Formats: sequence, structure tokens, C-alpha cells
Amino acid sequence: MGSATYSLRVGTLAQLALSMILVGVPAFAPAAPRTWNFDREPVGKLPANFASALTGRGPTGQWTVTQDESAPSPPNVLAQTSADSTDYRFPLAIAEDTSYRDLALSVSFKAISGKVDQAAGLVFRLQDQDNYYVVRANALEDNLCLYRVGKGRRVQFAGANLQVTANSWHAIKVEARGHEFKCSYDGVLQFTARDDTFKEAGKIGLWTKADSVTYFDDLTVEDLSGARGSKVPGKTLAQKLVDDLVAKRPGIVRVGMHLTPPNSPDNIIVASNVAAKIGQKSDPEDLQAMRTGRPVVLREDGNFDITLPLHDASGKLIGAIGLTIRPGAGEQESSTTRWARGIARELGMQISSKAKLFEATE
Repeated sequence: MGSATYSLRVGTLAQLALSMILVGVPAFAPAAPRTWNFDREPVGKLPANFASALTGRGPTGQWTVTQDESAPSPPNVLAQTSADSTDYRFPLAIAEDTSYRDLALSVSFKAISGKVDQAAGLVFRLQDQDNYYVVRANALEDNLCLYRVGKGRRVQFAGANLQVTANSWHAIKVEARGHEFKCSYDGVLQFTARDDTFKEAGKIGLWTKADSVTYFDDLTVEDLSGARGSKVPGKTLAQKLVDDLVAKRPGIVRVGMHLTPPNSPDNIIVASNVAAKIGQKSDPEDLQAMRTGRPVVLREDGNFDITLPLHDASGKLIGAIGLTIRPGAGEQESSTTRWARGIARELGMQISSKAKLFEATE
């Protein structure tokens, strides 16, 4: 993919990039759902871009990636393992690179132990560690509750009684649009509520209480700002495939799909999860991957930057796919490259022809 900058020329390429390619990522289009399954994070550490914080009293939580083969997406989960029994103690794991107002937020959880509490929560519209909303399930109380936390004070404003079994995987979900909230448990809507304490976008995160030892997996968020349905007008198939890939593979930092558009002499990035990249001219390593049929691997800020030839489902060479991948602990270039090859093959099987990639999806 490379890091060289490129300024769009006035003329055919610029017009093409603006009129045909950028339509694939309109400013009003909601982003694809984002999922953290922690499978490519190093075991024993807090995941990258997460921060540990605390509301209330007592020591901060101990958030670490651990393994659990029973997880919805094994092998890794994010665990809060501190069993400190301070009652008004709420450990947080905050996803630092997030900001959402209207959203659909979900997570799978397993309550492992706790004598004071066995709680699992989803935090949203977080302004800081003392101001946010949280929806949480509790295996000792058998309920699902929605709270606002203002200046560190927790106030419940909605909830439902239901069975929450310990040492079993369950799922909680909240949809927030403006001052309206819908809360679900194991796929079933439990209650709706209204509140206008926090009106602005904020970060998302995970939450426990007191001595709760809890496992989390598949934290997923979807931006609902401006969305009134699941269809995104004007998004090209190329962009949809990139969005789906990034949502499915959280270990991928950046994706760029390189093609030569119709009536253009240049190979450019026609789809990416970084909007500023779209329309940029392909770098030499991108062209080399297409010319030789072999991957080109570079190191970039601790990540592997891998460019591979892209084929359609019939095996015809149509362009290149650039993947910036965050390697797991101890992962070598060879294994990361094999993983990238598999992704390129999987992507290619979804492409019937290059022409289809420029068509708008419904």
C-alpha cells in the first residue's frame, strides 16, 4: 500500500475519483460495524487502544486477554480478573479510538465468579470515567439494568428481571438514538427507555462491578447516526467488500483495493477503510505485486504492510489488495503473509468480475 503521498491531478483521474469512486463512501453513509474479538491480541496484556479506568472506590480493574475455547469466537477473550470486593467499585476497559452518539452496541459475556456481584456491562457515550451510560446484566441479581453515571453517581432509570446464568455465554445489546434506548438480552428486546443526560458522542467500553470476574468476547459497535435502515445508497461493491472485511477481521489496520477504473490509464485505490486514501495512485510495490504475482511485504510502525495480487472468482488477475496487519505476539512475517494470502483468496471468491466492483450496491 505504501506511504507515499499523492495529490489528485486536475483532469480525468481527479474527475473519475470524485465522480465515480468517492460515491462509494459518501459522507452521510454510516460506517460498517466494528468488532473486537481479541483473537490477535497478545495473551496476558490489555488490548491495544484500550485503557483501564475506574468509577468509584478501590483499586482499578485487571483487564487482560486470556484464552477460552468456549468463547463465541475462540480462542481469546478480554477478562476482568480482579476480585477486590469493594462494593462501589466499577472497573472500566475503554476503547480509546471510538466516538459514537447513535449506535448499536453489543457484547457476549460470561460471568465467572463473584460473591458481591457477577456483573457485565456495556458503556456508551462515555465522556470520562465518571460520566456515561451503562447497561449491565447481573448473574446474582438475575436482571438487566440501564444506568446513567453522572459525576461518579450511578442512577438506574430502566431494567427488567430475567435469568442470567453464571459460567455460560450470553449477549447484551443496546441501541441508542437520541434520547431513546432499546436494551436486549440474548437477542430478545427486554425494555425501552428515555433519558437526555448525555446528548453528545462519547467512547464505548466494558464494565464490571466489585469482585465480578467476567469474560467478554465480540464487542461490536455500529454507527447509527443518520441511518434509518441497513442499505447505504451509492456504495460500490468494492467498498462494501472492504468494509465487510475490516469488520470481520479486527487485526487488519488498513485496507486498500487497487484497480484500474474504466477509461482510466492509472491504477488507483478505489476502496479503502481510510477515506483519504481513495483516489490515490498506486505505489510501485502495489504494481510490483500485480506484475510478479508475489506478495510484497514491508514493515510499518510494528505492523506488516502486505500487498498481494487480487484475482476474481475465475482466477483472472484484476488488481491488488493492500493489507496493513497488526501481528499477534511473536507472529512472524511468514505466518502473517500466509494469513494475508488466505484473506486475498477469500475476497477474490466474492468477485465475479472487475466491472462488478464499480457497481453500486442496493
